[in-house]
Amino acid sequence: MDTSAPTPNADTRDSLLDAALACFAKYGYDATSIRLIASLAGKNSSLISYYFKSKEGLYRDVFKRMLARFQGCEQPEPAAPPRPDPRERLNHHFRRLLRQVEEHLRSQDPLQHQAARLFLAELHCPKDEVKDLIVDRIAPAVAEIRACLVAIRPDLTEPELAFWGITLQGMCTAHSVHSELNKLVWPGADHALSLEEMADLLTDFACKGLGAPGPCPHDPSPGLPKEPIHA
Repeated sequence: MDTSAPTPNADTRDSLLDAALACFAKYGYDATSIRLIASLAGKNSSLISYYFKSKEGLYRDVFKRMLARFQGCEQPEPAAPPRPDPRERLNHHFRRLLRQVEEHLRSQDPLQHQAARLFLAELHCPKDEVKDLIVDRIAPAVAEIRACLVAIRPDLTEPELAFWGITLQGMCTAHSVHSELNKLVWPGADHALSLEEMADLLTDFACKGLGAPGPCPHDPSPGLPKEPIHA
């Protein structure tokens, strides 16, 4: 009997990763078995041990491949203005984040929906196997938001910086990742807003909330009130 190790094959490995992504996204990590993944891929389950060592190793490689596959911003990002005003810098950052999500949602990749479902599940409750991958992916955006906040409000304490940073991240998430949910629960919203208009409104809201000195760089759209509404 031939007991030699199988010859590495990129197609086999990719088939296992694709099947694993589909299973993890649909059934969750705990309910997904090695046998189920191998069956969906049409491969022998022993190949999973050969390529990935364990279910944990397979999950980590699925996540790494998913992050690399859906980098976002396939089109060149418009350059930020040289030495931008902090509020312009924040606006540019909002546009970049919104554009990344928009490009992912418009992707024709057959694994786009599974990837989005798995990524959102991990944001909600990250597993130890991929926590460092999530931090590495989000860290640049966090650092940029922090830099904008420090420039706009250098007096903020560390807890205040964290609070505002989480708030700005949440605004982008609510207006991009949750776009389909928003159509259900906010049917009166203007879902035709362009990415640029949305970023302008978010910048205006953030600057006013932060109490930024000086005029905000963007006015609300004509359809939104510019003065406080009194009962």
